[in-house]
Amino acid sequence: MYKFIIVDDEPLIRQGLLKKIKAVTNELIFSGEADNGEDAMDLIQAEDPHLIFTDMRMPVMDGKSLLRQLQNDYPDKKIIVISGFSDFEYMQEAISARVVHYLLKPFSKDEIHQAIAKAITAIESEQSAKAETLNITKEAEQLSLQGDLQALLQYLAGFYPAEKPPSFRSAPLLNLMSSRQMILLTLYNPEDLAAQEPYLENTSIFLPHPQSRKLAFSLQLCDASLSDSKVLELTSYEAKQWIEETGPQACIGISGIKKDLKDLPQARQESISALNCRAIADQGQFFHYRPGSYQAGPEMWEGSRDLIFFIESGNIGKVKERVHDYFDYYRGQPAATIHQLKENCRAIITEVKTLVSVYFPVENGQHTSSSLEGVLSISFDAEEIRGYFLTVLTSIAELLMEQSVYSSPNVIENVKVYIRKNICSPLTLEHLSNLFYISPSYLSHLFKEKTGENLIDYVNKERIERAKLLLRTSDEKIYKIAKSLGIDNTKYFFRLFKKMTGFTPEEYRKLRDAEKEGAG
Repeated sequence: MYKFIIVDDEPLIRQGLLKKIKAVTNELIFSGEADNGEDAMDLIQAEDPHLIFTDMRMPVMDGKSLLRQLQNDYPDKKIIVISGFSDFEYMQEAISARVVHYLLKPFSKDEIHQAIAKAITAIESEQSAKAETLNITKEAEQLSLQGDLQALLQYLAGFYPAEKPPSFRSAPLLNLMSSRQMILLTLYNPEDLAAQEPYLENTSIFLPHPQSRKLAFSLQLCDASLSDSKVLELTSYEAKQWIEETGPQACIGISGIKKDLKDLPQARQESISALNCRAIADQGQFFHYRPGSYQAGPEMWEGSRDLIFFIESGNIGKVKERVHDYFDYYRGQPAATIHQLKENCRAIITEVKTLVSVYFPVENGQHTSSSLEGVLSISFDAEEIRGYFLTVLTSIAELLMEQSVYSSPNVIENVKVYIRKNICSPLTLEHLSNLFYISPSYLSHLFKEKTGENLIDYVNKERIERAKLLLRTSDEKIYKIAKSLGIDNTKYFFRLFKKMTGFTPEEYRKLRDAEKEGAG
């Protein structure tokens, strides 16, 4: 429905025109009448009609003056001129004012109906064009905003140099980022987060992580006039609200307060550090970044050497068993943190990487550890890490099953290989028997039967051979050489070395030095 007014100095003509308009259309709503151009301008300002019916000859302000005024002040209004004169001057003024139609009195119902239809078509066409322009503008603004949000996300995620923060173009982001203090929340939910698209709220920007549906950033923006304590109070409230809405399994790491956009990469590191420094069992909480919060954790899990052995021997069942033992060990340590769990995972993977490179030389530095590191960087739940860790290690065990140096059907040969490969680690009869599923007494008997020497004597022989090599090729202190061979008691090492070589370690090294001087 479209509003209209009638402007004419004759009341009877106004009444008659209104009657004719109502008779030919129900698409118009009458909004008022005026008897001169000046009153008409006041009425237009008050009612904002779509369509104006006006006479040309009126007192105070005539039709020509009204048309000029409308052209200046309301160029979008549609006008139908109704006049009893076909005066050229009036016609020229009407054309100049781009009126929709010029009706000469007397006119028929068909003529006024055609004039009204023409005016409505013009109004609808103009409204459609405006709506299309508005939609295009909104789409452009939305695209600009999405582009800015993606640029911010990529920068925040570390995909662009820290010293080159993005420049924003969209008005909403420019307004939101101006004169603000910033604090970053890294949101983690072991289950997928509900929101997976960036969006703006009143004083925050939500950015889902590009590599994980379980992880997102929430950049909180606070007025620059607020104190640090107030900013932290508001942020803690937001974090608590999010956890209540998401569930008790979720957790949040909170960065320190930042004043500049280029500090956001550091804010990301701080918020992730806060997540990593929480105890493994801690969930449903938020954690503020504390400088120097990384602390020494529990002792390294003692079963890592066995795990490496089972991987190399291709024993998938035992690999699964040891991985479960590994994570159970850390879950049983109340003070153990996610950071410590990850660090020990990295240590194990480094050993596995070295192991794999022996069997399958890898080019261009592409190693298993790189994919695991990618997972560790975005995972903050022990169960998720365990799942990926188990998948990786069992896959490697399966790969090594046919290639393993422990594939000999002769168990004693396999034991000897293990001893040589692990000569720098503690080696006991009980430990070896557990690895190869043989009772200690039977292993001792079988080893003596197959090799003609005691197992412990064989271990000591291999250690002394390695010690001789180290004494010849390095200047390492003797107690360090002993320790590197799994012998903590230096006096015992001296006695053993003298017994098996006839020399003390110092005497053996002096022989090396004498040989060098003689050769010189």
